[in-house]
Amino acid sequence: MEVISFMAIKGGVGKTTMAFQLAKFLQDRKKKVLLIDMDGQKSLTGTFESENVSFKNSLSISDILSNPSITEEETAINDFISFIPSVSNLDNLTDLLSIKPNKELLLFMWFSRNIDRLEKSYEYVIIDLPPAWNLLTKNGVAVSDKIISPLDPSRFGYESHIKVLQSIATLKKEVVDPVSGKSYITATVNFLGNRLKHNTKTSKEFLSALKGIDNVIGIIPEKELINASMLEKLGIEEYLRKEEKLKEQEKFLILINDIFSNILEA
Repeated sequence: MEVISFMAIKGGVGKTTMAFQLAKFLQDRKKKVLLIDMDGQKSLTGTFESENVSFKNSLSISDILSNPSITEEETAINDFISFIPSVSNLDNLTDLLSIKPNKELLLFMWFSRNIDRLEKSYEYVIIDLPPAWNLLTKNGVAVSDKIISPLDPSRFGYESHIKVLQSIATLKKEVVDPVSGKSYITATVNFLGNRLKHNTKTSKEFLSALKGIDNVIGIIPEKELINASMLEKLGIEEYLRKEEKLKEQEKFLILINDIFSNILEA
């Protein structure tokens, strides 16, 4: 089982979209996935809510962080995807959690206590983290094997990669085993260029800047069909199949699938 988290210090860079689409990519390949929404905006949760799916009485990330010993199981969306939703008051929970012992390791403790069941049930766990460096983000980073951080063509979007690296490096020094001295933070960090617009000055500068960043695993252009697929709550390939546009968008589909493969292989 591998845990992949999507992290960004700023909002609007496409982390929720990429988390959802990676899960759908894996679903198409018949991989078992657990998705966790740790963002108080609940965007990923809303993507899965429908007339047939309600998380009203489901295990939530708030339940887990409040009580890592909880034994309730995740909500199955379909044969391949299960889900742990966010809740509206999640940001308020941070203040309550801040006084708990091992406050950065609450999700880690839940994983540890459920690891046998989780490893039997899922090949991948995908986490959508908040667009900020806070206690929720730290808990997600602590359980991650990989962190994917999308960057967009803006000055702050590019510069945020420095903050991501610095924040994780600091946490790595702080969250250590008191006996062995080894850090609980072991995730690798990779960056994803996203929403690159065609032939604009900003995007050209962004492309040039990305060359100076290590571990960039791909660049995704601005594409309306991504937005259209999200509105339909479908994976990109699923949406193109439905609209009978697989041949028309074959080049882009190959690109996005190659990037998702790079994420899994990184």
